[in-house]
Amino acid sequence: MAWLIAAVLVVALAVALVLAGYALHRVRQALERVHQAEQRMESIEATTRQILEHFRGLSAGAVGQGEHLARLEQNLARLRRRLDQVAAAGGTDGSRFNQAIRMARKGAAAQEIADTCEISQVEADLVVLLHGPGRGEGDPSG
Repeated sequence: MAWLIAAVLVVALAVALVLAGYALHRVRQALERVHQAEQRMESIEATTRQILEHFRGLSAGAVGQGEHLARLEQNLARLRRRLDQVAAAGGTDGSRFNQAIRMARKGAAAQEIADTCEISQVEADLVVLLHGPGRGEGDPSG
């Protein structure tokens, strides 16, 4: 009978060892999956940081471009008002600019305007820029 008890204990011990080995194997698999998940998470975090850095750079650039564009629009409006004031002032210069503005609104080239109205090329370019087709707000002479 003692040998039967010893045999049962040996079998029980063998089963316990097999189960322990299987459990150890499963724990190792779980640890490997955890390690792989941690690596993927680190990779995702690094990619996220890069994307955020790019986004911040793009955002800052867009804000800067928007501010620059706003300043340019303000300068353009100021120049247009000033040119209209000069044109409305009358006298020889005013009538030349009135004629230049009318020509620009009809699509005349800056060189033609400069020659016809006897104004500088820079002034003619500015008149075309400010009052060329689709840009003017009405005829300055009424």
